[in-house]
Formats: sequence, structure tokens, C-alpha cells
Amino acid sequence: MLRVRFKANLEDCRPMSWPLKHPYWCTGETDEHSVMVAYVDDITELMRSWPEAVDIEYEKVMGYSFTPRFPRPEWFTS
Repeated sequence: MLRVRFKANLEDCRPMSWPLKHPYWCTGETDEHSVMVAYVDDITELMRSWPEAVDIEYEKVMGYSFTPRFPRPEWFTS
């Protein structure tokens, strides 16, 4: 699994596909983009959900890390 940071559509940063397998968050905005963090199985999954994703940075992780800044989303049941 990957924990990915990327920039997405400023006007609507929601993923294109639903339901998602893993959680995601909008962590802020620039003048042109929403700044996102998401867990995905691979980059192909990321691009299916956010085809506009740019400036992609990622790290391999063994599991989710929920924190006060990245709380478990209410919709996420796994």
C-alpha cells in the first residue's frame, strides 16, 4: 500500500470513483490546486480516482496511520 501526497482539482477534489477502498483527505489548498493525502494500492488506483493528480509523492506503508490531523473518515469502515 502507498501513502500518497498530490495536488488535485481545486474546485472539486473528490475522487472520480466510489466507493474507495482506502481513506483520503484534503489537507489544504494552493491558488491552483487542492493538496491531498490518500492511501492507495498503487499509482494506477490513484490515477483512476484522481486522473488530474500532479506533483505526486508517495511512500510504501504497511497500514493506516490515523492522527488528529488525519482522523479516520466517518465513511471508512475497514
